[in-house]
Amino acid sequence: MRPMNQTLISSKINSKILTGRDESQLELYQGHLLHRDVTSSFQAIQKLAKKEINADLEIISSFRSYARQEIIWNKKASGEREIKNDLGEVLDISSMSKLEILHAIMRFSAIPGASRHHWGTDIDIFDSSKKSKTETQLEPIECGPNGEFFELHNWLDEKILNDESFGFYRPYAEDLGGVCQEKWHISYAPLAKCFFETYDLNMFIQNIETGDILLKDIILEHSKELFDRYISNIS
Repeated sequence: MRPMNQTLISSKINSKILTGRDESQLELYQGHLLHRDVTSSFQAIQKLAKKEINADLEIISSFRSYARQEIIWNKKASGEREIKNDLGEVLDISSMSKLEILHAIMRFSAIPGASRHHWGTDIDIFDSSKKSKTETQLEPIECGPNGEFFELHNWLDEKILNDESFGFYRPYAEDLGGVCQEKWHISYAPLAKCFFETYDLNMFIQNIETGDILLKDIILEHSKELFDRYISNIS
């Protein structure tokens, strides 16, 4: 792996990259777009997973553009796409306030322009030897003791703890009251740390003001609370 020059990385970060509007830093790997400085490390952890636990560690989701996140968000906010609670139950948004809908969406889906998936450093993973991509739901039960991916995530826990995960860690390792726990979401720390530290409240607000998303007014009204709870609040 090439050493990360943090100063050089920071100098190349801009709002378009941070909000998923610029794809110039990405490259294609196994059908998924990753930041060009992430690929070799991901290949390394794939090989180690195969060697040590015979897992076929694969990507189910990587880079997501602003446009794609906006579609997901607006479909959920409009009721066209279902919103689930922490128990996996579909919510009836017709009986909910706009603020309640907003918080329900943000437990599992980021506001467009505020997703870590915009950076190319964050990946949702699964073990294709246990379950196919189309069957995988990315739900906590799959990662638990009786889940198909328990062995993979138990192994990853150990590698992250012992600093043997090639720079990857879990930003949503725990439920801190914001985004729900997502063990399947791993992030390449040497790069993601720079992106995270550069993305501030002002950029978040400017991104919302220039976007075309549903619940825009309520997001702006509660921007500081939402930023603190769902964006800066990570493991």
